[in-house]
Amino acid sequence: MGEAVVQIREVADQLQTLAVQADMLSVKYKLESSRGQELASLLRKIIVLSIRAKPYM
Repeated sequence: MGEAVVQIREVADQLQTLAVQADMLSVKYKLESSRGQELASLLRKIIVLSIRAKPYM
């Protein structure tokens, strides 16, 4: 059980890092082509996952 908690915290940490990167990239690509808008949408989903993971950190 303890190992699972450690792994969940590691995933939550990684999601937090991805969220910061996603936030920066979504600002960069938000106003560009439709592909850029699609990428921005996916990056916002990463941010939401990161927020959901915070209680496990």
